[in-house]
Amino acid sequence: MTNRHKKIIYICGVAAVLAIIIFIIVRYIISHRPFVYAGTLETTKVIVSARVASDISRITVSEGDTVSTGDVIMELSCDTYKILARQIDNDYERAIALLDKGHLSQAEYDVLARNKQDNDLKLTWCQVSAPIDGMITNKFREVGEIVAPGAAMFSISNPYDIWAYFYVPYEMLHKLGVGQSVIGTLPEAPDMSFPGSIIKISEEAEFTPKNVQTREERTRLVYGVKVQFENPDLILKSGMTIESTLLNEQQN
Repeated sequence: MTNRHKKIIYICGVAAVLAIIIFIIVRYIISHRPFVYAGTLETTKVIVSARVASDISRITVSEGDTVSTGDVIMELSCDTYKILARQIDNDYERAIALLDKGHLSQAEYDVLARNKQDNDLKLTWCQVSAPIDGMITNKFREVGEIVAPGAAMFSISNPYDIWAYFYVPYEMLHKLGVGQSVIGTLPEAPDMSFPGSIIKISEEAEFTPKNVQTREERTRLVYGVKVQFENPDLILKSGMTIESTLLNEQQN
């Protein structure tokens, strides 16, 4: 065997040893690195629906507008209820006078009073107000449309109240607790981190949700862990994927 062949064999041997060492190191790092869980961000969302039948006379907001609780976001014409209110108010005034003179029974008066209260309440529903602080995410109606009770008119979401569910195996539960601090990251921006805290841990196991990609993962029994994240700059948005080990630095 020539020196050249010996040199080639030596180099190949060294390369094989280095490859084995690198493989062992990488495997060790991967096996000791905490598993990263992924969840889909969601926000608290409210659907604002009509409470009376009427046509829409005015809309004061657009999609993307920020609103506060109690802000008027839509007005209904409520012509029928306004006409009825004049008649009911007249009947009610006469009823008071008749009751004072003893010409009207208490039961008859109570019926008229309830009618007035009912119509007055419906008139207040003609002004549609925002039930929460948030942002108008969807506007389902336009001025001039007729709506029935229960018809959806807006959806309002609170982008500051944002959270995600992560699904973990049973073996992970003893490491987690409500109130525990965690850190979330975005796959597309791994250099950014978002503090959060666990606010709920499911008590019952369930199959992994259908939006998980692999069939094997979908057949596993897991526990849902709800994490609320801080979002002061509104970087996090509903529908985005967020990742977390669900462990704090001490546990990592």
